Amino acid sequence: METVDVQKEVLEEVDLLGRKGYFTELRVDKETVPEGMHCYELRHGDDDGVPVSVEESVRVNYFGAVILAEELELGEDKTLQFGYEDFGYTGEQVYLSQVQGKKPEEQHGAEGYETIPTGAGLIKFMEENGISFQMNEKEADLICGYMDGHGYVVGQKDGQLCRGDLNAETDRTVWEETTIDDLVDSAMEWNYELLKEARSDMENPDNFLDFVGKRSRYEELCADEKVLDAMFDRTKYGEQIEHIAEILVDQFIQNLRSKGDIDGAVKELVQGINGGKERPDVQQTGKKGRAR
Repeated sequence: METVDVQKEVLEEVDLLGRKGYFTELRVDKETVPEGMHCYELRHGDDDGVPVSVEESVRVNYFGAVILAEELELGEDKTLQFGYEDFGYTGEQVYLSQVQGKKPEEQHGAEGYETIPTGAGLIKFMEENGISFQMNEKEADLICGYMDGHGYVVGQKDGQLCRGDLNAETDRTVWEETTIDDLVDSAMEWNYELLKEARSDMENPDNFLDFVGKRSRYEELCADEKVLDAMFDRTKYGEQIEHIAEILVDQFIQNLRSKGDIDGAVKELVQGINGGKERPDVQQTGKKGRAR
């Protein structure tokens, strides 16, 4: 039976029997559960979308696993029944490294890198190291938040902006050099994927209260999208797209004036757009959520 390293998985924050827990539908290798935390398995009943009990181990009707900071009293049967109202998703997604109460450098070894956990710190670092990018503290906080929410941390070493992967290896942070343009680009991609998931969830609620919670989450992500979209326009990738768009529009107008054939001009414009997609300077942006 295949299991996963729970410290490398994005987990759903849940409320279980009045306790905060961290849930995954996958089967967990319990050897990977951090010391001081407890892993239990959930069983579903006739409705496979609703768990009905928490147990030490479940083989049939497996619903998922939940990590708790406190131990449950399961009794002699090693199982605890509960009702529908005793289990629910909060809408938050986290890595266990974010809830263990240690700073990233304490968990993984700093290796000469200095973390930049806040937007104010990121702006200060950029100003001190001559990184020219217009960004306010709210925008910088959003970037740091998206990094943190996906198992990364922003940092620096010797004046070079870096990004650390907290989950690539269990015993250390894996660092790589980066740019503010790439940090914004990554946050845009994550926001796009989260928006797709949130839209799908909102269209399939369990009940009205569930719909209200999922709609709130969707609206929060839409607000993030507007901020990230404005930042992306200021990156080198946004400028490249704008430049190519201007060239294509100029060509379209010239073709329309010289030939007077709108169908032909549109055809050449489409060919230019398709050709632009293959250009290295556009392809490397990796954007999924932009529509231009």
